[in-house]
Amino acid sequence: MNLLSRVNARLKEDGYSKTLKYGAIVCSDAFTTYLRDTYLDLKYSGRILHGNKKSNYKHLGANDVYHTDYSVMPLLFSNVRIKPDDILVDVGCGKGRVINYWLSQKLPNQIFGLEIDPSLASATARQFSGYSNVKVIQGNAIANLPPNGTIFYFYNPFNEEKVSEFEQKVHAITGNNQVKIIYYNPKSLNVFESNKWSVKKLDFEKDFGVKRWGRLNKYHDLAIITKSMLQ
Repeated sequence: MNLLSRVNARLKEDGYSKTLKYGAIVCSDAFTTYLRDTYLDLKYSGRILHGNKKSNYKHLGANDVYHTDYSVMPLLFSNVRIKPDDILVDVGCGKGRVINYWLSQKLPNQIFGLEIDPSLASATARQFSGYSNVKVIQGNAIANLPPNGTIFYFYNPFNEEKVSEFEQKVHAITGNNQVKIIYYNPKSLNVFESNKWSVKKLDFEKDFGVKRWGRLNKYHDLAIITKSMLQ
């Protein structure tokens, strides 16, 4: 459905007043989003990171590359206390916006970005070359998981088969470390529903008071997964 068709459908469903209100909200949100995203992209990456990317690695279980919206990140990470000695891992880091956010918070932590796409990984590694605490690793994320990682960010980068492999690997290699996984848009959350993990599900509208308005809803479900130490 093209833009004109969507406008006509909304006019028929909601009338002129609500459609105009919706249009004003969309325009305002798009403008403020563009300014914020451009500022953070340029400050920490030195380039504009707009645009998603189709995956060339779906045959290996990798999903398309999508950005986590900057405006969502404060809520995502407010649910996990990041200590100075935590090792942060962005699983499927893409162009690096989550790493940008961590840097904007002046975190001193060691940060790893894992990315299967060689061109993306190379560009992202170059943009963070000036940060001694950031390392971008190209290749299979599951094979390259840092064994000392303690906080993993996970925006639905894999199909369910690979999520299952990730769950097994991260549980095995982290030993007695206290591990948390921030799983945004958790399409394969059932993989973690066992006595090995404690799963806390969060809803942006119910738990954070973020109201949804038509297509302005940028928010997915969220799960905070903690490794059970009682085994």
